[in-house]
Amino acid sequence: MTERRSTPRVRLLLPALCWSQSRSDFYAVTEDVAQYGIRFKAAVVPTVGETLTCSIRHTGSLETRVIRVARERFAVRVLRAEYPLRLVAQNLLALAEEQNALPVAQRAAERIVPEIADVVVTTPYGTMIPGRVMNVSATGAAVSVDEPIEVGTLIMIGSTPAKVARCFDNGIGAAFLAPLQGGQVDPRVVL
Repeated sequence: MTERRSTPRVRLLLPALCWSQSRSDFYAVTEDVAQYGIRFKAAVVPTVGETLTCSIRHTGSLETRVIRVARERFAVRVLRAEYPLRLVAQNLLALAEEQNALPVAQRAAERIVPEIADVVVTTPYGTMIPGRVMNVSATGAAVSVDEPIEVGTLIMIGSTPAKVARCFDNGIGAAFLAPLQGGQVDPRVVL
């Protein structure tokens, strides 16, 4: 028996590696995300009820359960993730927005230079990289760091969840997963 929901789907194409205790690794590509879960396209189609671990680029590893199958497609519900599920959902929707949106020519928020610029950038693997905030806005920050961090990586800038949007010499531009409140963006802001 398969589970089917009539919820809006958001198109999202990301490579993934999936596996389980009873199945060897196989590659898949996300097709879309919805409130109930994620739909994949793959040459290997698991069975309904099977538990899979899916490592999706820019999202991390997710423990999932297969809820629906079709020819060369399957849908999963997320059971657990490396990050809080709320952040995973926000990140997936932000990635989908990026993929499906028209390019924007100008910045959406004013940038300021914070009084306290020293910060620690934490990667998904727990690596803590000292950094210095060059500028910050309600939607993101530019941070100088000595170690490269790949575009799309989920990070914490201080205690603020973000995703690396671009890289430049000795630094990154990161988009916050949730915008800062308007009153928080002044020279006294602490990430």
